[in-house]
Amino acid sequence: MYLWDGKNIYFMGFMATGKTHVGSSLANLLGWPFHDTDTLIEEKAGKTITEIFADDGEKHFRDLETAVIADVAKVKHHVIALGGGAVIRPENFDMIKKSGITICLSASEDVIFNRIIQKQHRPLMASYSPDEQRARIKNMLNERKPYYEKADYVFESCDDVSAHRLAEKIFSILRDEI
Repeated sequence: MYLWDGKNIYFMGFMATGKTHVGSSLANLLGWPFHDTDTLIEEKAGKTITEIFADDGEKHFRDLETAVIADVAKVKHHVIALGGGAVIRPENFDMIKKSGITICLSASEDVIFNRIIQKQHRPLMASYSPDEQRARIKNMLNERKPYYEKADYVFESCDDVSAHRLAEKIFSILRDEI
């Protein structure tokens, strides 16, 4: 019997750390369904994350996020990529911990910044200049660090290792846990 039998595996961490890509690869290795909470939120709201932030604000987005986490916490043997701020709400983290194990993907500020500037769909960064984005990344990482440190496992996400290779490493470590 494995540590993760009967549980979900949750990927947490800052935006652009590869939670979706690595999580999807791990789900394929396990033969489990994969979900990204941002996608589930968009389906529930009938609009994009950017539209939710613009039309309804961050609090509404966070309320939708909590509802989606409550839904996925009811299933077993799923791999779930969480939004970067999902674990800040205590009730979210409680649901996550009770229903699964947590894997935090971390990356350096430079790696995160370079990944973010390649994609402009990040509502928490969209209205900022590159210098402001870099400062915001640093501040948000510092604010969220205590939450991310609560993960069961932490893995470095870097551009030298593909998402699939990192998923294989995580799979091998989880497979050996008894």
